[in-house]
Amino acid sequence: MQVSCSSDLDLTPYDSQSELTFWQTEEDANVYLNAIYADLMNADQYLFLNSLSDDAYTKGREEYRNIASGSYGPTNGVVTGVWSGRYEAIRRTNIFFNNIDNVSEITEEQRVSFKGQARFIRALHYFYLTELYGDVPFITDEISIEESLNLERTDEATILSFIYSELNQAIEELPRTYSNEENGRITRGAAIALTSRIHLYHEEYQEAASLAQELLGEYTLFPDYGALFKTENETANEIILSLQYVPVDREHNIQYSLIPPSLGGYANFSPLQELVDSYPTLNGYAIDDPMANYDEDAPYQNRDPRLKATIIYDGYQMTGFDGNQVTINTAPGVAPDGLNYSSNSTPTGYYVHKFYDPMARNQTNSGLNLILIRYAEVLLNYAEAKIELGEFNEQDWNTTIRALRERAGLQGAALEFPGTNQDVLREIVRNERRIELAFEAGHRFFDIRRWKIAEDVLEGWTHGIKTDESTADDGYIRVSLRTFDPSRHYLWPIPQSERDINNNLTQNPNW
Repeated sequence: MQVSCSSDLDLTPYDSQSELTFWQTEEDANVYLNAIYADLMNADQYLFLNSLSDDAYTKGREEYRNIASGSYGPTNGVVTGVWSGRYEAIRRTNIFFNNIDNVSEITEEQRVSFKGQARFIRALHYFYLTELYGDVPFITDEISIEESLNLERTDEATILSFIYSELNQAIEELPRTYSNEENGRITRGAAIALTSRIHLYHEEYQEAASLAQELLGEYTLFPDYGALFKTENETANEIILSLQYVPVDREHNIQYSLIPPSLGGYANFSPLQELVDSYPTLNGYAIDDPMANYDEDAPYQNRDPRLKATIIYDGYQMTGFDGNQVTINTAPGVAPDGLNYSSNSTPTGYYVHKFYDPMARNQTNSGLNLILIRYAEVLLNYAEAKIELGEFNEQDWNTTIRALRERAGLQGAALEFPGTNQDVLREIVRNERRIELAFEAGHRFFDIRRWKIAEDVLEGWTHGIKTDESTADDGYIRVSLRTFDPSRHYLWPIPQSERDINNNLTQNPNW
């Protein structure tokens, strides 16, 4: 993306139509468009939404932790912040649409492309808002403060229709590719992939499958799963859309929350045993299956290689920032990385390797891009939709699940078509989504809600490594006690601060 990897992305755009000196040149349009790209998703939400699932735990982000445990309400800072942030971003896109036609120093082809990118961004904001809050205020134009204080909630179905309309138009307006200097911009493929995802979320399986099928073969899986998440491979053909970062000019600091103290980190985001247990053995069998040949005394051996690419465990060997090999010991009480050794060390016995950036400035300020959409998700969307339609066959298996497993390095039975039993296939694709997309953009957080299994997986104790210090839970350490009430927790509450200033905003059930 031209100037997408520069500080221009963080410029505050001109939000007033009365700025007569703005909205004239190609640079004006680019600066504003790049600024609304920065609204797609911030790095904190990208990571910490995953701590609201059964994959991870955060000890330092109290408001995220409270949502995960079920002890939150309409004043929660995350609930309030996501709402206000998305609506501020929607306001900026509305200003963009009201002014882009005034820019005379761009070609009509550029104008159409710019509009397609902005349509995608605004549709994405409304998608997240409706997924989280249900019915929400619907605004497609600039409004005054006074008007904003009288808004009512629009039913989700109406907004969903708008989302589809905008994305379908974006698909027509967006190019398939850009020049190298514009790498990172939203493409036609990104719009198709997002539209497929949204149809899948709403159980519109035929539409989801048809759209995903359009992209089959247009992208390819990067051959090395672990290396896909490194700076040197940020232009891999598998990556359809990323949050754009670059060292020094535009960085995020989530790495500090992921890596061990011995590398300068603070375990503010820690994988749970429940996620670790979801990785099968190399032959594709779940670890509780007698065919898995799983050894609880050597739990990280003979496992799906995506486990090692994603999670740092006891005895893990990796390359440190100085280029030398280091061994991370996470056993209880071992300095400095051991379980609960200090306030900086892991409360679960695990750290995160997936986004480890050895090129990060000061070890924590990273310019690594964060992937929003990639081809692997498209394959999983297609597989799930075809399974739910009852149409999934061996060719579909080879194109999707087998391709992902072969890339990961699984062997033998893991690659064989398991037949057409829908329950078996559903279990396979759901677990495949979990491990393939772990910690990326909140996928698991949204999946357990759309599948309506959150009351099962977010109820009771979460766990860390096996210590045998207690006979409870087979010796696996208890980390946090969670509660999920299906009568209200499938939607977040409308923020109290918004209802205090606008009596027209109703509240979600049981809040």
